[in-house]
Formats: sequence, structure tokens, C-alpha cells
Amino acid sequence: MKPKTRSDLFRWIYFALLWLVGATAIVVLSEFAVGPALQWLLYNMPYQFPTCERVGRMALFIIFMGFFAGTITWFYEKKTSNR
Repeated sequence: MKPKTRSDLFRWIYFALLWLVGATAIVVLSEFAVGPALQWLLYNMPYQFPTCERVGRMALFIIFMGFFAGTITWFYEKKTSNR
């Protein structure tokens, strides 16, 4: 029974890390590429990088959402594969 539990743990870690990488890429692109470009194009205002407090809040949000999405995906796959 241990190999099955270990496999489930690795699968959960895989889904959580996949979500974390995806969410991080989206946040980085929106904060540092798309956001400034739209702000410059639409409002002609100088861009200011996010504060450390905002970056910390974004990081915590990504981490918690990664755990949540990894857990939900793991449960769904476990249910559909009849393990």
C-alpha cells in the first residue's frame, strides 16, 4: 500500500507545482509586461513597479491557490481513475 500512497503524493506535488508555475507566469507577465504596456498606451502615465507588500501578497495568493488547485485536481483524478 505504500507505493500507491507515494504515487498519490508525487501526483499531488506534480499538480500543485504545475499550477504554481502557471500562476507565477501569468502574474509576472501581467505585472511586468501587459500592465505597463496597457497603462502607457491608454493613459500615457509612467509605470511604477509593485511594492514589496503587494509582491508578498501576490506570492501568498499564488502559493495558496497552488495548494488548492493541486488538491482539487488530485482528488478529481483519483476519483475518475477509481484508485
